[in-house]
Amino acid sequence: MTLFARPFVFFDLDGTLVDTRAAVLECYTRVYREHLNADFPPASIPAGEVFAMRPAELFARVAPDRVAELYEAYRVTYPSCIDKVSIFPRVAEMIGALVESGRKPGLVTNKGLERTLIDLSVAGIPESAFCTIVTAEDTRERKPDPAPILLALERTGASPADGVYVGDGPQDILAARAAGMPCVALTYGFYAREDLIPYAPDVLVDDARDLAAVLGADLPEAAR
Repeated sequence: MTLFARPFVFFDLDGTLVDTRAAVLECYTRVYREHLNADFPPASIPAGEVFAMRPAELFARVAPDRVAELYEAYRVTYPSCIDKVSIFPRVAEMIGALVESGRKPGLVTNKGLERTLIDLSVAGIPESAFCTIVTAEDTRERKPDPAPILLALERTGASPADGVYVGDGPQDILAARAAGMPCVALTYGFYAREDLIPYAPDVLVDDARDLAAVLGADLPEAAR
């Protein structure tokens, strides 16, 4: 198994550290029902794209004249859906093990900062665990564009050779490759193994225990 024991480990959030699919689905469903009198997801957007899009981008596709209204409704509604947010097994222990060993985890997500901090709080992962947090507000471009990852490198003073990116979607693989960084892709998130193989990630792993092994993180005995 390839080992990426590099000093910087940059993580995606949704589908990688936290399982937010049910919360996002509930939030969108409520907004669609209450403001658009319609069902979610919209038939006009392929299912595989829905969870990779920022809410404002999705609303721009379905109701371009109401983006601000719908985005605000989404923002206000999301906190009432957080009971559906969960953390993937062993992820918190893995982050802790990386920090304990002197490694520097970072977070690079297409999600907005407000909802990112909500998710981390629910998952029990402290914001202070990350050497940098790059969210939707920080770059105009989103993954699969490399701009968010490049900003994380700039903020930390790291080079692509110093880091590895970890994510669960094709957009993560493409962004990491464009930034000159290897990518470890996860099959336990929002995308299946067969969805990821065509993008040729450097490594594919099926759970956080295998991810810890690839990253060279020594999990506590209770989390193995």
